[in-house]
Amino acid sequence: LHLSTSINKNIMSCFNGLLMGMGNPLLDISAEVGQDMLDKYDVKLDSAILAEDKHQPIYKELVDSYNPQYIAGGATQNSIRVAQWMLKSDGLNDATAYMGCVGKDEFGETLAKCAKEDGVLTHYMQDETTPTGTCAVLIKDGERSLVANLAAA
Repeated sequence: LHLSTSINKNIMSCFNGLLMGMGNPLLDISAEVGQDMLDKYDVKLDSAILAEDKHQPIYKELVDSYNPQYIAGGATQNSIRVAQWMLKSDGLNDATAYMGCVGKDEFGETLAKCAKEDGVLTHYMQDETTPTGTCAVLIKDGERSLVANLAAA
């Protein structure tokens, strides 16, 4: 297993914020889809499942065929993002941090960018042999279905 860190260790060691989380980071790839997409991948509306082999192409298809929104996701990272949003409204910037493992790939870079845009300081360990975890967020008629591929998370 080849691992590296994605930011300067001094940044995280100097963190003086209020809240830090550690968990399984996932890049949410969210798009409005039709019933055909749900049927193609045997995904039920308003469900949350772990990806099987048959689901692996869904992430590339969302990127290539839709105009997806990318969101720094995973339960703990979502909580940290919401906390930062709330703290920022009280004038507290850079008050949160998050740690987890991602792949050394484009999705990992996108995930770090999304978290940074949300004001969260991140320290992702990078696994050079396993891809970044992703979650297909399939939205149809205001309901969503989630297909999570944990991968490096």
